[in-house]
Amino acid sequence: MKDILKKLTLTLAVSACAVLAYGQQNYGEKWGATPAEQEENVKNYNFFRDAYNNKDYDEALQFLPGLIENAPTGTQNLYIYGINIYKDKILKATSVAEKNAFVDELMKIYDYRVQYFGDDAERGKPYILMYKAGDFALYKPVDRDNVIKFYQDAVEAYGDAAPTDFLNQYFNELTNDYKADLIESDEYMAEYDKLDRVFNLPQNADKESDKTTFEALFISSGAANCENIEKMFASRIDDGDVATLEKAVGLLARGKCDTDFFGVVGDKLYAVQPSAALAINLADYYDRKDQAAKSLQYLNAAIADEQDPENKINLAVRISGSELAAGNARSAADFARQALAVDPNSGLAYFFLAQAYAVGANQCSGFDRQSAFWLVYDTLAKAKSLMSSNDPYGGDIDSQLASYRNSFPTQEECFFRGLQNGQGYTVRCGWVSGSTTVRQR
Repeated sequence: MKDILKKLTLTLAVSACAVLAYGQQNYGEKWGATPAEQEENVKNYNFFRDAYNNKDYDEALQFLPGLIENAPTGTQNLYIYGINIYKDKILKATSVAEKNAFVDELMKIYDYRVQYFGDDAERGKPYILMYKAGDFALYKPVDRDNVIKFYQDAVEAYGDAAPTDFLNQYFNELTNDYKADLIESDEYMAEYDKLDRVFNLPQNADKESDKTTFEALFISSGAANCENIEKMFASRIDDGDVATLEKAVGLLARGKCDTDFFGVVGDKLYAVQPSAALAINLADYYDRKDQAAKSLQYLNAAIADEQDPENKINLAVRISGSELAAGNARSAADFARQALAVDPNSGLAYFFLAQAYAVGANQCSGFDRQSAFWLVYDTLAKAKSLMSSNDPYGGDIDSQLASYRNSFPTQEECFFRGLQNGQGYTVRCGWVSGSTTVRQR
């Protein structure tokens, strides 16, 4: 041992490249109060560092306590090397008790590093506590109280500057505890709310992947139920903050919440930030609530906001059906024709148009009504030709066609009007009009 120390001392004394060469004077007060103390501490640090580099960790640990006591601010490498030494010891421990003892020592080294280098500009207190929390969770995961505490210490130290991937590490631990009934719903929701605010800060605008992970953890927890979401946002939606309203609507939609609160929040959000997607969601919501008029109001708003042509077609067809259900046959026909103007192969649009014509025809009487059924029949037959056999709307088309054939004018009625089978005819029955051909019952 003495020979090794002599060789190391000699090497350090003649090495021009050593970071802290033995024998120099005036190392600075960070290494001790007097030049003699400084020299002694620098010498011991050099022994410590070389033993560390040689992976002689037991030898290095002979110097570590004294250096922490006598020169704690000498260099941050003292603690970085100490942390690495105890990580190695933990991995090689031969019993749980020995491993736990090394974990405790590791945590002490982290605490010393915070105490003496916590104000470091790049690797200060938040950075150190982040790694302390991660190592404790790795090496002592059963100690749930301290796992959560150490993560929370780091999150608090970082404040709004916390790295989003680290926040996900913490939230993953928190989510596991929530699933295991180790923390209450209110605490979990409060932490989610606090972290969510950080995720949505401007500096994290490009962290979409981390945000997705964060939201997935929250959804997987089961805490995102309708009651908890309403409790979290009920007192915060009246100020009209768009970000808050968007978050509430998004969570309620994911949770399939058909509560009254979804309608309240959705209406508020649409009032300040209208969009076709939100209008459709609200139309669906009010449709499920059997509020047809409100649903139709949002469908009309959606088609006005929608820019995608295909989506406009789908909306026009849907509005046509909703207008029919609301008893507005003429409006239903208008929207069906809008859809057909862009997509002439929409069987459902033809189906709704035929139903609208049928309602309109029943508002006429006599031959005008009967002749209108030619147009109804033509439109319905076109719908059948374009719809698949398993289409839910196509099930009774054949019976409807038969019914309208039985409502055609008789041969006698056509004869008195000078009309023959196959002759062209223009229907004029109120708002129902169009070209068709004469057919007899």
